[in-house]
Order: sequence, then C-alpha cells, then structure tokens
Amino acid sequence: MFHSRFRMAACAAALAIAGSLIAAPVGATASSTATVKLLTCTNTKVFKPATFVISCADANSQLTATHWSTWNATSATGTTRFALNLCVPYCAASKMSYFPKSAVRLTEPVNTKHGRLFSSLVVRYRLKGKWKAFSFSWKGDPSF
Repeated sequence: MFHSRFRMAACAAALAIAGSLIAAPVGATASSTATVKLLTCTNTKVFKPATFVISCADANSQLTATHWSTWNATSATGTTRFALNLCVPYCAASKMSYFPKSAVRLTEPVNTKHGRLFSSLVVRYRLKGKWKAFSFSWKGDPSF
C-alpha cells in the first residue's frame, strides 16, 4: 500500500512538472507573456475596456462602446464611439461630441511601476466628412 501511494504521488509530481514545461513557451519570460494593459485615472489597470477616459484632468476625451479586435504584446486595435469635447466656443461651454465607428489603436508598451502598459493612443474619427486623428501619449507621466 505504501509503495502504491508513493508511486502515485511520484507520478502526479512528474505530470505536474511536465505540464508546466509544456505550457510555457520556449524562451518565454515574465515580461513577454504578461498582458499589456491601460492605466485608468484611478490607477486601476484594465484589459480591453469598453469605456475609457483618456484625458484624466478634464475628461474631455473618452472611448465609449469600444470593441477590441486585437490586443497583443505590441498593440491593440478596435472600433469605438469616440467622445471629444471640441471646445467651441471654449471647453467649459462646450458639450461632448460623439463620433461612432472610430478606429482606436494602442501602441508603444512600456514597463512601469504598474506593470506593462500601453503608452500611446491614436483615434481616427470623421468630423464633418473629413478624417481626423486624435493622438495621446502617457510617456513622461509621473503616475506611470
């Protein structure tokens, strides 16, 4: 009885070790397999958020109703209903304008005290029939 329990425990340990070797890709490191995220205005890390406030100081630019088509270690792309305060005649007197079917792209992941985060965002949206680009970068942000 002792030998069969010992043999079963040894087999279970060997299978666990073999499984962990199979599950990890060859040459993988913690940074290459870690999921890249976004940092919210409340210092929460998020993955594929449906809504996201871009400019924390005034909330004058946001992603809403976002659907991500790709999200990997180098970039993320999707479609969004982009919300932007056009500041006409000035920001305090202006309401948010919404641009459905806008394209969003996140790039330039960096290692931060919060983990690996995307540091660059570009949204392409149509304003009065013309394509515009809104760019935002978190590089140099002390909260990173």
